[in-house]
Amino acid sequence: MTKAVCFDLDDTLGHYAADFGAFTALVRNELGLHQCDTNAFAKLVSSELRKDGPLTFELALRRVLDGLEQRPPADLAQLAATAMAWYAADYRPLPGAAELLADLDSRGVKLVLVTNGPDDMQRAALRALGFERHFRAVLVSGDRDVAARKPAPRIFSLALTALEVVPEEAVMIGDDLDADIGGAIDYGLEAIHVGTPTAPVPAGVGQAADLAAVRRQLAELLGLGELLGG
Repeated sequence: MTKAVCFDLDDTLGHYAADFGAFTALVRNELGLHQCDTNAFAKLVSSELRKDGPLTFELALRRVLDGLEQRPPADLAQLAATAMAWYAADYRPLPGAAELLADLDSRGVKLVLVTNGPDDMQRAALRALGFERHFRAVLVSGDRDVAARKPAPRIFSLALTALEVVPEEAVMIGDDLDADIGGAIDYGLEAIHVGTPTAPVPAGVGQAADLAAVRRQLAELLGLGELLGG
């Protein structure tokens, strides 16, 4: 019997609703990097944000500046914090996310968030959604105590430890077939892919077009006997 649910964040429960290129362009201007092409800067930032190990947005910017042989400004920490506030202001929940989490939580289902990215960026996004209270633990790959990106086994191990369940008692919900679904399956969890698949969905994995479909599949897996929220 499934007892716990692991959720991804980006493009599963929420998404950045603005233009990320415009966001990085604003950061570039704040850094005074007018000699650096906007698109090139955006690619550099995006690459650093996907790095493994302990990671914050400030550290990603510092690495970009090092690569460009530019001295970091004295107020880089404050600039990064301001940028995180801009980012969070444009982060939005996906339809049905708030209701699904509240319903699962109210029924005593154990929930954990497992997300890749800089620690400060992902936590700022989560705070913007107001979903933190539903999770027993929030595991961000950039957190120095996690320091592992999905599909690494370590992050799934930490999630199950927080949930106090064995792999067979948990299901992973996510949009990334490699990081979310592949990583979960390899560790022994069940999985439900949400969204439009970009490749064949592995046998035995649930496929849900949206969170409404996830809701129906979870009702069966959790043995609730009725549709969540019904």
